[in-house]
Amino acid sequence: MRRILVASLLSSFALTAAAAPSKPTNDASTPATPMVTSGVTAAQLRYAAKIDLPYNAELATFPNPAKMVLKLNLDETGSLTHVEVVQSLSPTLDARVVKAVRQFRWRPAVLDNQTIPIDVNLIVEVQH
Repeated sequence: MRRILVASLLSSFALTAAAAPSKPTNDASTPATPMVTSGVTAAQLRYAAKIDLPYNAELATFPNPAKMVLKLNLDETGSLTHVEVVQSLSPTLDARVVKAVRQFRWRPAVLDNQTIPIDVNLIVEVQH
């Protein structure tokens, strides 16, 4: 059996906290003030299930390590709502990895002291 390691969470979390001007006023003497944010905290992986794959001829054909990329949608509670395979290894291996990733637990992302939904790109390395 070979182990799949969660290699890294890309820091390309879909968080963009752009400063937006406040409501315009009719008073021309009052300049528009940009909104100031209290900061962004990215979603954090709290629990990762172990993924074991049987070593077979199919796995032997991939480079070592083989990389698989997933796009995850997390809601305001950190619950996984959708998993999309961006870079596939094979339908059989993809299904096993996605099944295990659905068991992962996340701490939600926070923007301005409020939890927010977020997209996360996850790279999974298969080592054999």
